[in-house]
Amino acid sequence: MKAFNTIFGHVLAREGRLDAFIVADDTQAKARVSTFLESLGLRPFDVGALQMAQTLEALGLMMIGLAKNGAGTGDIAMKVDIG
Repeated sequence: MKAFNTIFGHVLAREGRLDAFIVADDTQAKARVSTFLESLGLRPFDVGALQMAQTLEALGLMMIGLAKNGAGTGDIAMKVDIG
């Protein structure tokens, strides 16, 4: 299971509906974590099996780079826009 590494702590502490990406091989674990995320006011997105954890780690590193070099204050979060 991997979750939360694409949301900066200070951004998580603010109010607002953020997207939280999760990966796991266990369907029941995903369901429990999704319920927990929703209870925090977050919008869970299932990214796939645990092999996708490396991709989420890379996304976290990219966000750190954006925060340091291109997004100003670092008050950023990734959002999924489904249209």
